[in-house]
Amino acid sequence: MPDKPNHRHLYKRTSISGSSDDIRRRRQAINDTLRKKHREQLITTKRYRHLTRREEQSAGESETDDDTILAPDNEHDEDIDPYYRLNTAQVQSLAQDLKSTDKKIRLDAIHYLAKFVVEPAEALMTYIVEGNCMETLTHLLSSAEVDEQIEVVKTISNIAAGAYDLWAKSICMVPYLITLLDSENNVLREMAAGALGNMAAEDLGDMTNEDDEVRARIRNNGAILPLVRMLDSEEPRTVQYACFALANLARGDEASLQSFIAAGIDKHLLHHLLRETADTVTEICWVMSFLTAGSKEFRDQVMQEGFIQPLVKNLNNSADQGPIVLPILRTFGNLAAGPDENTELLIQQQPFLSTLLKLLKSDSRVIKKETLWVMSNITTANRAYIIEQVDTPETIAQLSDMVQTGHFEIRKGAAICLLNIAHHGQKFMDNLNHRTLLKAFLDFIKSQDAELIRLGLGYVQMLLTRVSKGKEILDDTPSCMDALASVNPAPDPELYALANQIVDQYYDEKEDLPSMDEA
Repeated sequence: MPDKPNHRHLYKRTSISGSSDDIRRRRQAINDTLRKKHREQLITTKRYRHLTRREEQSAGESETDDDTILAPDNEHDEDIDPYYRLNTAQVQSLAQDLKSTDKKIRLDAIHYLAKFVVEPAEALMTYIVEGNCMETLTHLLSSAEVDEQIEVVKTISNIAAGAYDLWAKSICMVPYLITLLDSENNVLREMAAGALGNMAAEDLGDMTNEDDEVRARIRNNGAILPLVRMLDSEEPRTVQYACFALANLARGDEASLQSFIAAGIDKHLLHHLLRETADTVTEICWVMSFLTAGSKEFRDQVMQEGFIQPLVKNLNNSADQGPIVLPILRTFGNLAAGPDENTELLIQQQPFLSTLLKLLKSDSRVIKKETLWVMSNITTANRAYIIEQVDTPETIAQLSDMVQTGHFEIRKGAAICLLNIAHHGQKFMDNLNHRTLLKAFLDFIKSQDAELIRLGLGYVQMLLTRVSKGKEILDDTPSCMDALASVNPAPDPELYALANQIVDQYYDEKEDLPSMDEA
């Protein structure tokens, strides 16, 4: 029986009828959407396969006069760009073309499905979640030629990168995608890795452990070994796709990450780290950041197998290049959270500490925050030698400035570092300009954030009990008692009680003041 005619004219978006002003507004709407979709994405986010540059440039140009901007059929479609508003009849036509025996018609339909699912209309959502869309794609994946399989996997990847319902529906494709990781076609392997990476990237927070179960399912079905084998490639793009999947799958505890260790991932990661290819190093370090967070065995491998020097070198090389430094910082933060032996080895590498100081001056709030987290882990070390290396006039001045100005997240991070340093002994306390710092910590006390209040009270407590002339500094700051009086039972009754105890101590009404740990 011959095929029915294809229905592309019903859902195709290559033209718009109307005046030149209409066409210009249409093109602007598309460009705005594309800019939004092409925002900078880090490895932990899902990744869409977007229109090609040629498609983007021609998306608003007129070819025929049969395409119009659709009015929304429902409340959901009001919130999406007009370009993506497919109605039920158009989706049905798209579904029919996906089943065509004409390869060109099928390929066109697959391309449009991949494109429209980036911002799916309600009718398209219904087709994917409740219809036979995934069954059709599964059939194509099993029977089509390689070039068509590649386009199908790109589409599945976009579905997996979508909202929860789309993501959940895409999970049925896991076994097929894992099989494709051993394909002889390199592009197909890359696309399969990207799709699995999108599935593993879902983060549902504390709502459910469904996302963790999906990651475990992908790992347990044998994805790790072929993904690690992809790291043998000399093609940077292949390595980057593999790293994208591996990083998102590396969220878990020690037991769940054993398959990474068994696959010998450490040797593969070190090989690429030593090559110092900027884009590849960034992706490698995202994998390392998750593995060092979850696996003590992997942290030990990193400390013992020659990772540190190239990591420090790449940290320094990336210091002026924006967010690409983040995964390296997170890796160092995880390592510094371990034994003092780890931290001491880190700070002995040049120019590790000077690069951290440089990053503290970054214009990026995110980079500052991550750097302060690394510093906070370093300053919790027990060894005096470590603190002495950090307690330089330049570092203390920089941290002190950061406590006083800027976003509270940054001020809090700097405050934690200074308190960590100060609690190591009198000489470290005396290096702080307490008259200046007190005003900043009083701002913390007057906030409504329990963690900030705790930091502020801890600092005032230190002035009273451990700093020479500390009470004199408090006497010279009239607003101190007002700040302490501003602490209420909410958000934390224990902090309210501690503030009152500090006031009593200040007025010599009680001899003993409990430590923050006892409060």
